[in-house]
Amino acid sequence: MQKKRILILGEYGAFSRRIIASLSRFPLAECVIGAKKTQRIERMAQKANIAVIPVDAKDVTSLRQSLDDVFAVVNTQGPFLGQDNLVASLCAHLGIHYVDPADSRDHVRNIARLSRKAEKSGSLIVSGAGAVPAVSSALVDTLAGEFDKISEIHTALVRARGDQRALAVMRAILSYSGSRIRIKEKGRWRETYGWTKPEKIDFPAPIGRRRAYLCDMPDLDIFPRHYVAQTVTSRAVLPSRSYNLALYILGWLKRRDVIRDIPKLSVPLIRIGSAILDSEAIRGGMRVLVRGQKGDEEIAHTVFLIARDDNMAAVAAAPCIALIKKWISQDVPFTGAAPCVGMLSWDEIKDELLDYDIVLVRR
Repeated sequence: MQKKRILILGEYGAFSRRIIASLSRFPLAECVIGAKKTQRIERMAQKANIAVIPVDAKDVTSLRQSLDDVFAVVNTQGPFLGQDNLVASLCAHLGIHYVDPADSRDHVRNIARLSRKAEKSGSLIVSGAGAVPAVSSALVDTLAGEFDKISEIHTALVRARGDQRALAVMRAILSYSGSRIRIKEKGRWRETYGWTKPEKIDFPAPIGRRRAYLCDMPDLDIFPRHYVAQTVTSRAVLPSRSYNLALYILGWLKRRDVIRDIPKLSVPLIRIGSAILDSEAIRGGMRVLVRGQKGDEEIAHTVFLIARDDNMAAVAAAPCIALIKKWISQDVPFTGAAPCVGMLSWDEIKDELLDYDIVLVRR
């Protein structure tokens, strides 16, 4: 079988490094890194024995030139906020498959707007192939067979430091902290505020008890539709307890119009937060709690994903890797644009995590 050319757009960091390392070893893939050439990028490419081509992901001409003979693009550029779908849109126009690990609710929702264009060109455009919604939905699927009917799904993501995506995460949280978000509760959509309603969750060791805050994640849109769940919440925890509290206070001030625009404070806050995160333990994880009915009985099942020793980046990278390998080995199953839900089983994602200290705990 002829090798398929895979363009990986992104900067140097734990996340993109894992994708590059894994796909460069896959015998059916010919990987190319698309990024501004730096010494670190050059060293990483040399180590993986793959080429680097200079690409400006915000310039259409530069992007078009980089897409010659490309089978699929893995876009790790981020931060995937707002309406910036330039790379995905160009891939949909040219008939090139596309995947990104975005966990921005707006970005993942808006990717569906490219469906008609992608169907016409014969490409598949996928967003959300990261910790959420790809991994979170795959974990829900492991529990779904225990239920006749799912009524509630509650996810909580423990962020870990040590990745270039940390700054994008901070910007995303700052963008909705103290702002209105929509959640489905008891079958009805209602508004609440981001980074509020903390819940104490007892994660397995080494994470322990943490306070998780409401987040504006893609799961909030997808799970009520995909699983017909009547109540869905999505929460997150940052590695630093003090930074969690600081974000909560900033949101409280914003709700009371003491400050109006938290993102304007983002640069100094992110710098301070990054310094705090670097002094904390490097571990992350996820909890998925599902409630529902089995016969006449109300039941609940919980699964925890625990990543030790800076391995949370591997969890976020695994769906992108697994999806590209699946497309190359088994062909692309359909065309259009959609979030990464129902496209990968937990076993397929788990296969990309066997080399890391990551465990699954059921309760």
